Amino acid sequence: MNTKQSSFYLPKNVILLLLIAIMGIGCNNYDLPEVVNITPPVENGKVLLPTIKTKLEGIYKVTRGRELLGDTVIFKWNSQNNLTVLGGTNGFYSVIKGIQKDSTIYLYGYWRYALNSETGRINFKMTPTEGSNLILVNNQTRPQNFSLKGDFGLGNNPSERVIELTYIRPFVEKVLRDDFQILAHRSGGRTSDLLSISENSLEMIEFTENLGSTGIEIDVRLTKDGVPVLYHDEDINIRLTQKSPLNGPIADYTFAEISRFIRLVNGERIPKLEDALLKVVDSTNLKVVWLDMKSETNTMAKVIPIQQKMQERAKLKKRDLSIYIGLPDDQTFTFFKTYPNYQNVPSLCELTPENVREINAQVWAPRWTLGTLQSEVSLMHKEGRKVYCWTLDNEAFIRKYIKEGDFDGILTNYPSIVAYYHYIRK
Repeated sequence: MNTKQSSFYLPKNVILLLLIAIMGIGCNNYDLPEVVNITPPVENGKVLLPTIKTKLEGIYKVTRGRELLGDTVIFKWNSQNNLTVLGGTNGFYSVIKGIQKDSTIYLYGYWRYALNSETGRINFKMTPTEGSNLILVNNQTRPQNFSLKGDFGLGNNPSERVIELTYIRPFVEKVLRDDFQILAHRSGGRTSDLLSISENSLEMIEFTENLGSTGIEIDVRLTKDGVPVLYHDEDINIRLTQKSPLNGPIADYTFAEISRFIRLVNGERIPKLEDALLKVVDSTNLKVVWLDMKSETNTMAKVIPIQQKMQERAKLKKRDLSIYIGLPDDQTFTFFKTYPNYQNVPSLCELTPENVREINAQVWAPRWTLGTLQSEVSLMHKEGRKVYCWTLDNEAFIRKYIKEGDFDGILTNYPSIVAYYHYIRK
C-alpha cells in the first residue's frame, strides 16, 4: 500500500500492524472443505428452458441415497438459475446447474449440510428410460411418472455412491399461493455456523436464494462519518473479521478506513447498506428485507432515505419487494418516532402489539419462544399486518410452527430447513 496516497496519516506502529495483517489476508477462521472443479459432465450442453425447469420442480421420494438426503427431497429453481435441492437430513441443500444434450438431462453441482461442514459433489442424469423425453417436450404438461439417477461423493473425492429419486407430486396450491417468507438471518446465517460465505456480505445476499431464502434480515450500523453499513457486532472481532490493525467499535472508524483495512472472515468487504439493497433489487428475486437497526445513536435520518430510494427503484423495476425498518428495542422505537411522517414508513416492530399499532408497523415480529401466538397472530391479520417469528433454528420447532402456526414468515439461521418443511406441506 502506498501510504503517500492515503487520505489520512498512518503512524509507524499502525503500518507495522497492517503489514502483519496483510500477510494473513485470505486465511479464514474456519478450515472448511471446499468443493472445486464443478464442471459440466458433457460438452456442448444446452441450458434448460424455463418450461423444462418448471416440470422438474416438486417433491421426490428417495429410493437410494437416504443416508445423504433423507426420505424425501424438494426441487426448486431460483433466480440465480440454480436448482436448489432440499432434504430432510442435517439441513441438506444442494446447488445445481442443469443442461440437456440430445434427449438426456444432466444436473450437476455440490451438496452441503447446513448443520455441519460436510460437503461434496452431486450429479443426476435423466435419460428417456427415466422420462426425459416427456420432460423435454416444450409444453406445460407435466408427466406423472419419471425418475432420476445420480451419484454423490464426500469432499473432493469421486462421486461414487448411488442416488435414485422418483417424482411424487408438485407443490400444493396453498404453497404456491402462500406469501410465506423464508427469512435468512444476517443475510444467510451466522458466520459462526461455519458458512463458507460471510454473513452480512454482498456475496451472501447474492447466494442466499440457493439456501431456499425468499427474504433476508441484515444488520445496520453507522460508521464514524455517518455511512450505514452491514455489520452485526458492535466491535471489530475475529468472529466476524480477519486480523487487522483496527480494533474497537465499528462506529469509531470512517467507511474509508473500514473498507481499506477490514475484511470479513471469508475475505469480503463490509458493504454499505445502499450497495446491499442495490444488490437485492438488481441481482435477486428476494421479496423481503428486514433492516435490523443496531446503532446506539439515532440513524433513522441516514437509513430511511436509502430505504425509500431502493423501494422506489424496486417499484420501477416491477419488483415485489418490501424493505422494513426493524425496531428491536425501546430505544430504536423512540428514534423511529422522531422521523417525520414515521407512520407511513414501512416498519417491523419486535415489541408489543400496542407498539405495532402506535407506529402503524406493517409487521409484528415476536420472539419464537413465545409460542405460536395464534390468537394474537389472527388479530394482526385482521388488521392487515403480517407476523414474522424470530430467530427459529430448532428443527423440531420449525416443523411444529409451520404445521400448527399461522406466521407469515420465519427468521432463521437455517433457511434450508425452513424451506424444506414449507415446500413439503400438503
